[in-house]
Amino acid sequence: MSGRPAVRRHSLSTTMVLSFTVLVMVVTMLISSRSYGYTREQLEATASDYTTQLIAQVNSQIDMYVEYIEDLSDFVVRNRAVTAYLQGRGEAAEVASLLGVAAETRSEIAALALVATDGRILFDDPAFRRNPYARYAEAEWYQGALAAPGEVCVTSSRVENLVEGQYPWVISFSQAVTAEDGTLLGVLLADLRYDVIDDICAGVQLGSRGYLFLVDGQGGILWHPQQQMVNAGLKSEPVEQVLRAGGEPVATAGRDGELLYFSQRSPATGWTAVGVTYASELLQQQDRMLRQYLFIDVFAVALALAVAVLLSRAISRPLRQLADTMGAVERGDFSVRSRVRSHSEVGRLSDSFNHMVATISDLMEQQKQAEAQKRQAEWDLLQAQIKPHFLYNTLDSIIWMSHAGHNEEVVEMTRALAQLLRISIDRGSEIVPLRRELDHVESYLTIQKMRYREKLCYELDIEPDTLPCLLPKLVLQPLVENAIYHGIKVKEQGGTVRIASMLDEDKLLLTVEDDGVGMTAEQLAGILDRKPSGEGTSNIGVRNVNERLRLYFGDDCGLKFFSEPGKGTLVMLVLPRILEERGEEEAHGGEG
Repeated sequence: MSGRPAVRRHSLSTTMVLSFTVLVMVVTMLISSRSYGYTREQLEATASDYTTQLIAQVNSQIDMYVEYIEDLSDFVVRNRAVTAYLQGRGEAAEVASLLGVAAETRSEIAALALVATDGRILFDDPAFRRNPYARYAEAEWYQGALAAPGEVCVTSSRVENLVEGQYPWVISFSQAVTAEDGTLLGVLLADLRYDVIDDICAGVQLGSRGYLFLVDGQGGILWHPQQQMVNAGLKSEPVEQVLRAGGEPVATAGRDGELLYFSQRSPATGWTAVGVTYASELLQQQDRMLRQYLFIDVFAVALALAVAVLLSRAISRPLRQLADTMGAVERGDFSVRSRVRSHSEVGRLSDSFNHMVATISDLMEQQKQAEAQKRQAEWDLLQAQIKPHFLYNTLDSIIWMSHAGHNEEVVEMTRALAQLLRISIDRGSEIVPLRRELDHVESYLTIQKMRYREKLCYELDIEPDTLPCLLPKLVLQPLVENAIYHGIKVKEQGGTVRIASMLDEDKLLLTVEDDGVGMTAEQLAGILDRKPSGEGTSNIGVRNVNERLRLYFGDDCGLKFFSEPGKGTLVMLVLPRILEERGEEEAHGGEG
């Protein structure tokens, strides 16, 4: 008598425990793995951005001094009294007084000297005497000025020996002085104290062990926190590898772990600031996040196993309902919740599952909030549009105009600066009428017009119907600043900025146009891209304006660029047409 083979059967309880446990493990591990990977990427990006921003701040501070010295040099070189003195027609006392006043504006200036082609040398300090052994005609600063008339030549750190009895470490700026017909009359020398660089770099902290050093244009280490060890050959840095990377992070193995080198080159000085951090410090939060996710995984699996044992005795319908809910979570929908209501084990399992999904959903929401906070921090940085060197230059311009007796211009520039600061630091509504945004831009343009004079003109073509339209504040000024600094300032004969507004059905269109140098197709294509660390930050303002407009109004709004090399650039802001409420208009009208 033949018999059937015995079929091994499992109890429903065992099957449900094993199946449900495996399912929860897979879902939880997938979610945790994805969340951890996303969190790690954000931590790495945040740490990298923080290091790059510190390096950019160092370059910005150094560039601020360089820009001021260049402006001061241009002012002295173009002074008629200086030209007359070098031609043998002017008074030395008048020029010496001018140099003395110029040197007193900055304590960081070690000395100013005017060297005529006939050998005469005039210092800012009457007590200074020429060192008879100084061969200035062979010096790098003198030869550099002769090689590039009309430009300011910047040298690396050096010992200045032009003044008898003084040998300070300085960074030299020089510029040729020429007559109207181009004849060389002499060279202006401005020495910046070297300890300014030491003060800027020594205060930078990159974690507990990181540091920063500077490399000059020839690839030599200009400043290092362990300079004596570098000079003695006891410490070396992979300078050539870092420079060859062109701003990309470089990783090297060190005795205490992996080192990451972040670099950024300053176009003003040709120097490269290099930040050195330890990878273990940059990513130290990853271990904590990994432990947190592992704890959630273990907790979820343990909870699933316990609840599955209780669910095995429940009826099949609640189990199917719960399985359907779990499938939705597995597909990524964390808004669903189990609707099983029972005082049995199935009901307790349903409540536990809902708690687990809520916990994971909260963790993912925290990640979204962290990203939103990062975006807000970037916008807060953008709102600080009154940059330090802009304030310094504006205040210096006020001082020079006051010395020259231009009191009306002093009053006008001071009023414009006060208006600019008042609107910039206003913590009121983020959405303002166009008229208030134009007030802010006009204040900014007034200051820039008085600084650049004939080199900058601006025009406003505003339709009256657009003035009550609402838009996020501080979106026009970054575009105007870009037009001035990257379109008109670099153009020898200057140019004009035009701001216009119009209505197109349900859209508000704003344009900022300049007739500057324009952009190539490659520059135009990458103007709104997020560039890798170290490639520069000239587009951060327009990029954040574009992202902020899209955040407020959606992908249909934002910035559009039109440009051709040599013909200028036009930026168009596309916004929805939103009119201010009467009450809001009256509230704004009462400000002051």
